Amino acid sequence: MSERAAEVKKKKADRAEKAAMRKAARRERRGRRGKEIADEARSFGTGLSRVISGYDFVVVVLVVMLSFFGVAMVFSAGYYQTINTSDPDPTYYLFRQLLFVLSGFLILLITANIDYHMYMKLADVIMLASLGLLILVMFIGSSVNNAQRWISIFGVRITPSEFSKVAMIVFTSSFLARDPDNIRTLKGLTVLFAVMLAHFFLIVRQPNLSTAIVIVFIMGAIMLVAGLNLLFLAVPAAAGVAGYFYIITAKTPYHWYRRITSFTDPFSDRQGDGYQVSQGLIALGNGGLKGLGFGRSVAKNLYLPEPQNDLILAVLGEELGFIGFLVLMLVYIVLITRLIMIALKARDRLGFYLATGVAVMLGLQVIINVAVVTSSMPATGITLPFISYGGTSIWSFMIAIGIALNISKGKRKAVRR
Repeated sequence: MSERAAEVKKKKADRAEKAAMRKAARRERRGRRGKEIADEARSFGTGLSRVISGYDFVVVVLVVMLSFFGVAMVFSAGYYQTINTSDPDPTYYLFRQLLFVLSGFLILLITANIDYHMYMKLADVIMLASLGLLILVMFIGSSVNNAQRWISIFGVRITPSEFSKVAMIVFTSSFLARDPDNIRTLKGLTVLFAVMLAHFFLIVRQPNLSTAIVIVFIMGAIMLVAGLNLLFLAVPAAAGVAGYFYIITAKTPYHWYRRITSFTDPFSDRQGDGYQVSQGLIALGNGGLKGLGFGRSVAKNLYLPEPQNDLILAVLGEELGFIGFLVLMLVYIVLITRLIMIALKARDRLGFYLATGVAVMLGLQVIINVAVVTSSMPATGITLPFISYGGTSIWSFMIAIGIALNISKGKRKAVRR
């Protein structure tokens, strides 16, 4: 072999050796970087596990799933509302709902780390604050579509009645846990019913009958599990039935008469009181079993008014079909079941009552929203938990879930004397 050929061969060998060394160095750098990433992920996971350690992990996962699914659905449902304006912004609802959810998780994290026994000391203040905000709405509240339910605080518009639900869970639970005999004495029952009726009439005046009824049911449920004699519910139940039949027969006030009768045949007045429900039923029927696909709803294209709000379930049914609707209901059922389990395993009366109230609040709103969208009850404005658009609704449920998580962290074998 000539010297020239040997030199060329040597250069090739040197280049191959250098290339192999560079390749080995790159592999080593990638290995180090991968180890650093793994360490960071492990550190993050360890920190996160410390934060959520002891809490009901299933509840955390389900709330996260529902909340971010809600962000996607709000974006889809409100899309046409945001592009049919003088200043189109397709991402308007997306970013606002995402902000509500992220701030809601911060609220959940805070309330989940507050010992729920603290509410025993603050219950009366919380109740008075709730009443104060409802009274304030009467004077400085914002009016939309003939309803005065909102108030602006530091530039943020909130719905005080949403927070009143949580406030009444805290007050009723604390009042009964403080002295179990309050559920059996005239003085105790007088206080509870007075607070209940004050909230009921202030919220009905807005008008917001559905939220007022939810608060009555929440307080009633906590009182029942605390040992309330069923006979005490006979009077308000009889009054409710009498009021219903009076409106049906006297047709006074006519607005309420139309609201509580139009659901039986919404298509008979589909351009009037039955418009929203009839459009919602059309959307559900259009979705069929599998749905039209995410983002392909027809009803949200200016047929359903404010589809991202109370009737978002109709858009969901049209886009994801009965299968998507069924999966969502199963998630709610599992979440409510976990909350009931937290209540049953609570270590004291206060935890039992609080978790019961949270479970009732969530379950009742899901039932009412589904019933309204499917025309099974009179149309009423009630949000679908974690899915409907709105900051106050998200925040109030995050507070409630945070309280339940704190109870789950300290749960023991039930001991309630």
